[in-house]
Parts: sequence; structure tokens; C-alpha cells
Amino acid sequence: MNDSEGATTAALTTEGGTAEATPDGSVPEQRTARPWRRLRRSGPPQLDFPPVRNGLDYLESVVDHLDESESSVTTRDVKYAVLHLQAAVEVLLKARLLAEHWTLVFADLHQATRKKLDSADFKSVTTEAAVTRLRNIVGVPIADEEQRALKNLSEDRNKLQHFGFTHDARAVEVRAAVVLDFLIRFCDEQLVPCLKDAQEKSGAEAGLRRLREGLTSINSYVHERMSRIGKELKSEGVENRTIECPDCEELALVLRPSPAGTNLDDWADVATCRFCSRVWDTEELLGYFNEPGWEEPSEWNTCPQCNRWALGSQVRVLSDPAKPVYFCLACAIGFTTVVACERCERPIHTAGDPGPATCGLCEMHLEDEAWYGPSYENPEDYGYAEEWG
Repeated sequence: MNDSEGATTAALTTEGGTAEATPDGSVPEQRTARPWRRLRRSGPPQLDFPPVRNGLDYLESVVDHLDESESSVTTRDVKYAVLHLQAAVEVLLKARLLAEHWTLVFADLHQATRKKLDSADFKSVTTEAAVTRLRNIVGVPIADEEQRALKNLSEDRNKLQHFGFTHDARAVEVRAAVVLDFLIRFCDEQLVPCLKDAQEKSGAEAGLRRLREGLTSINSYVHERMSRIGKELKSEGVENRTIECPDCEELALVLRPSPAGTNLDDWADVATCRFCSRVWDTEELLGYFNEPGWEEPSEWNTCPQCNRWALGSQVRVLSDPAKPVYFCLACAIGFTTVVACERCERPIHTAGDPGPATCGLCEMHLEDEAWYGPSYENPEDYGYAEEWG
């Protein structure tokens, strides 16, 4: 503070009053301060967030954090977007259950009472159970992919909230965007039409309009980024070895074919996602693209081209994403003529042959059964009615 500023500063008196300093620094005669009086103030602001408004408010926060129109999205933005998006999921799914019947929001339906509901003194249904009740009781169409996306978001949120979380921020952002898109459609088609209060309904419609304006910045980011990546992949001629990334679920994972004669165990970094930058090795990818129940690579993963145990199933390829195929993660070749055996699900090369798709081993068993009957032992054949232990 300079001298001129100090000259105009009020000085506290010993009685609690104030005295203005004069330009020469002296203090004039002090004035007694007025007795302290309590000022009459209005009451504190009240929180007023009923379920639908509360859920939409969380969504507005998500859009604000992921909006790139003003500035770039930081890792902190992604963190709070995930936390608030999960909160929105929990609130809005329960709001739809509440609109159907108030007892459906209780974890234990037998403990449901109006008194507990009005006081909010009860254990509410989990997100997973809410999805199940919406699908099975209310009849809300929630696809399996959407349910998986909700589950992934819940896991990301729990890690962030309780244990800390280290992961690629862009991949988490894309996964969050999938749930965000689902929630907007859920509100439009399943929640708002069920609201009986006219004021609540109009407020929700207005909130959704604001949200859609903000969503353009997020969706355009993903679209523009994938459009640019797609042009790069096309110019490089690698569309036929670009598959869906298990992490961000974008068709941007480019495989590097292993050189002939290379030991697959020494060929670790076989793929890099151009969208989320995640690097994958063969074992990791097989963990995602293996058949259900196949925990480890086996002879059933033998590629018909390179004979390595690196054949994945249900792989979407950028060159023809509408039709998932068997795809070798070592030589980076997709096989439209490889299908699962109708009996044992072993991958077989049909070469486009018509007729039943059965492997040689199953055909042999079928021939044996035709001649000798079923190739299993029945306990009743030995006079035992009970099952064998």
C-alpha cells in the first residue's frame, strides 16, 4: 500500500468505531460507533432438486466438463464427467422406476413404505438392479451393449471414487459419451413422456433442449476425430487390418502383421489404436476376441493362413464393419469363410461350401452314432436309476 492509499484508509478505534486519517497522517477526534445490531436477513437458499431435475443437472455438469467449444478437455474434466454421469444414471433410472411405481426404487420391495419413501430413509435399488427392473418389469428396451456400457461406467466411477484410477483419458471419455447418448434418448423416449406433473414435464423438456445444444460439441469431437483418422487409414491402405479397439470401441486399432518366421511370443506390440493410443499385444487381444469360455489360446485358435494360435472371433474390421469375422491377430487377415462348427463351435474353413458346417471330428462322431448309437453311457444301461456321483 502506498502513502496516498494509506492516507485514505479508515483506522479502527479502540471502541470499535472508525476514524478517517487526514492527509498529514493525524487522526481526528474519534467517533463512537453505533451499537451493533443484528440485521434481519432472509433465510438461506433452499436446495430444490427433485429426481428428474437433479439427474438433468448432473447431465449439464457432464456436458460442461466435456464441452470442447471453449477449451480443451482436461483429465480433471473427464474425472468429474464420469463421476457426475454415474450420478445421473442412478438418479434418472430410479426416476423412471418411481414413475412406474414408487415401490420399485426400494432395494427390498418387502420393506417399501410410504413413510420411508417420503423421508428418503431406505436403501434404494442398485444401478444394475434398476436396469433389470426396467427391462423385465417396466418393459424399457435396454440393449445388451447399453447395459455393458452402464456397467463399465459404474466400474470406472467406483475406481475413481474409492481407489484411484489410471487409464487413458480419451478412452474413458468415449465410453462416457456412449452412456451420455443413451441417457439422452432414455429421457426423451422413456422418462419425460411418463411425467404426470405438467410443470415438471415442461422443465425437463427445457433442460433436455439445453443439453442437446451442448452435446453437439462432444459428438462433433468424436465424429471429426474419427473422420480424420478414417481418411488417414484409407490413404495408408490399412482398412483391411484395422479392427475395433476393445477399449474405446472405435474402429481405429491398426494391426502390424508379424514378419514371417517371427516367434509370436517375441512379437508383443502388434496393434495401436489411432483414437485412444492404446497399444495391445496378441495375448491381450485374444482375451477380448476369444470365444466365450476359452480362457487360454488353444489349437482352436489356429489361423488357417499362418497356423499360429492367434485367431480371434467376432472381430469387426473397418473394411466391412457390418459383418464380424474370424480374424488372425498375428498375420492380420480376416476370414469370411471360417465359421463355427454347429456342434462343437470349433472354427472351420468352409471355403464357401454349402451345407451343415461341421468339423471333421464331429462328422466322424455323427457317423459313429449313425452306426452304433449315441457315444455316451447311460446309467440306466447298468440298472442304476440315480445319477452317477
